Amino acid sequence: MESRLPKLCVGMLALVPVFFMFGCGGGSTGTTLRVLNASPDEGTVQAVVDGADLGSALAYEANTGYQTIKSGTRQFAIEAVGTTTNLLPNNATVSLAGGTETTVIMAGFASSLQGMVLTDDNTEPASSTINVRVVNAAPNLGSVDVYIVTPGTTLSSVTPTLQNLNYATASSYVNLSTGSSTSYEVFFTQVGTTFTYLDTGPITFASGQNRTIVGLNGASGGAYTFATLKDLN
Repeated sequence: MESRLPKLCVGMLALVPVFFMFGCGGGSTGTTLRVLNASPDEGTVQAVVDGADLGSALAYEANTGYQTIKSGTRQFAIEAVGTTTNLLPNNATVSLAGGTETTVIMAGFASSLQGMVLTDDNTEPASSTINVRVVNAAPNLGSVDVYIVTPGTTLSSVTPTLQNLNYATASSYVNLSTGSSTSYEVFFTQVGTTFTYLDTGPITFASGQNRTIVGLNGASGGAYTFATLKDLN
């Protein structure tokens, strides 16, 4: 990870180089943090923890992947590249328990950004199953119903997997079998109908995986799109 100028801790007599474990004080055990840029009009940003860059700069739809840092309360910012202004001042700190995985999603348009802090599931699902979580991070969508179905399923023949998923909201993980199919398709529809805003197309999974599917605005006002985050395996 690229390091910025390290900050001094109170009482320290020397600077400690910043490598994979960020920050002064706080927890002594490791945790992992991932950041996704889900703002369709903000541009390229850099996540910063305790004054050090977390992974690479992020274009729209990109994420840092899991980065190992110190647990505890960490100073946190997302900055437009070339600036030092925190775009998420309400998320200036994040509290991270040891041994956990956390995702921060910068959602919304540039005029109304917000940070979604999600606790990820790093527990392996039962044999021949997967866990899938869905996030509505598309500001133009509003609330949606979500269908997670095998490809070729007629939506009118089934009930929604998730109902009335609001914008800037994440579902719980849904456990799905991989016994008869390794592919699922995710539909975001108008609440109460099968009118489809977003169809991910078939997504291939393997037994034992945990995944997060994030619904997004299309870049430059185009069709809705999505990002898949690898939570486990």
